[in-house]
Amino acid sequence: MKRVSQWKYVSQKQYDMKSILLTITCFLGLGAMAQVTTGDIIGTFYEPDSSEAIMQAKVETRRGDALYFTRTDMDGRFRITAVPPGIYEVYFVYNNDTTYAEEPVEVLPEGIASVGDVYNTGRSLKEVVFTANFINLSKGVNPETVLKAKDIKHLPTKFSAVDMVASMTTDVQKTNSGELVFRGARAGDFITYLDGVKMTELQNVPSASLGYVMVYSGAIPAKYGDTTGGIVVMETLSYFDLLREWENRK
Repeated sequence: MKRVSQWKYVSQKQYDMKSILLTITCFLGLGAMAQVTTGDIIGTFYEPDSSEAIMQAKVETRRGDALYFTRTDMDGRFRITAVPPGIYEVYFVYNNDTTYAEEPVEVLPEGIASVGDVYNTGRSLKEVVFTANFINLSKGVNPETVLKAKDIKHLPTKFSAVDMVASMTTDVQKTNSGELVFRGARAGDFITYLDGVKMTELQNVPSASLGYVMVYSGAIPAKYGDTTGGIVVMETLSYFDLLREWENRK
């Protein structure tokens, strides 16, 4: 009887260990499937009077508790890389003074948000000339179309993901059976990513929760995988996006 009890104990212990290993493997698999899409923030930092470039100034931006920063080079230029999609305030720290950008910049996947030429004032840039613009990193290379949250909420097709994607570009057509066709490829031959996770089909995500929808209809970046059709990238609003929207309503 003792041997039977001991065998049961060992078997149960081995079963528990296998369960733990299986759980860890599942989490690692999900992590490997996740596709992190990021962008960059660029600009140039100058002295206000002489327009002399300022080197080694610290450039920072935050998203919640996460800090993204870099320093300007000898020409006053900077690039903050690997920034998750979202809206960011950018500020410069130099000689114990801080210069804040007047307007936030929006970072999209595979994109570069530029604050343009910024002049050191040690105070808000509301008192100086400030230029801001958005540059698509793949402009002219990857034919892509982007819908942001402010555009999605006004779309008549926002309640159907298929209709919304089909309305974004003439490179995508909807068949009578309700499938999407990308530039002559077979119906349904495309890849979908939702919050960086590869999905088996296009998901009908509540439109109010969408941060943006991006469609690649050709020249697809290698990191998205191999397909003869296209790519649909959907990202939902993060906690910080929702918090910022709520604060703006006050």
